[in-house]
Amino acid sequence: MPSPGDRPPAGLAVKCVLVGREGLRHCSRVDLTTPTSEPAGRQRRPIREGLGFFGRFLRSPTTVGAVLPSSRYLSRALVGRLDLAPGELVVEYGPGTGPATAAARDVLPKGAQYLGIELEPRFHKLLTERFPTMQFHLGSAADVKQILADRNLPRPRRILSGLPFASLPPAVQDAVIDGIVWSLRGTDGDFRTFQYVHAYGLRAARRFRALMQERFSGFERIGPVVRNVPPAFVLRYWGAK
Repeated sequence: MPSPGDRPPAGLAVKCVLVGREGLRHCSRVDLTTPTSEPAGRQRRPIREGLGFFGRFLRSPTTVGAVLPSSRYLSRALVGRLDLAPGELVVEYGPGTGPATAAARDVLPKGAQYLGIELEPRFHKLLTERFPTMQFHLGSAADVKQILADRNLPRPRRILSGLPFASLPPAVQDAVIDGIVWSLRGTDGDFRTFQYVHAYGLRAARRFRALMQERFSGFERIGPVVRNVPPAFVLRYWGAK
């Protein structure tokens, strides 16, 4: 696992999840050169880059947050239908290179709002360039309450997450979950994330699901989405307690 101070090779960035300004950081290397999406479903990812990404996963399957950027099939399943009224908000945690962001953009109703929260500066820069009509905040998902207040945004109707909960330390999981519950309590909004099938039984993944079951009254598991490398489940929670 890389440390925040490591200088990644060209084309890579260290993506971290941070708890507060002085909290724990959980970091992994992610390829910046892989395209965010496949326009019209036809653009192919470079084979060499995909093999390199997959090779890193094989060397460290329990710590690498992503094997490849999510496919358009997983991204669409994660985003789902966005039945938002004008002014209502969808928030995305850890958009990375933007595959789910592209899916959200394609179905975002007119007048609805989007905010992506990304900790890694290089990803944040990449996202603002690729999606100039969408809002992105450089910071930690654990600070969602303050971020929304500073931007004068309402609590979201939906939260999407690409954060690797299955490999996050317990303190990081707890802080992010606290923010999710605060955001959705008393609303009919929901939270969606995904877990890879191979990691579904890991201790940290089980811990995350147990915590979410304690703090949400509704749960749905979608999939697995097999047209993704590797296959993944989409997890949906609603009814924050």
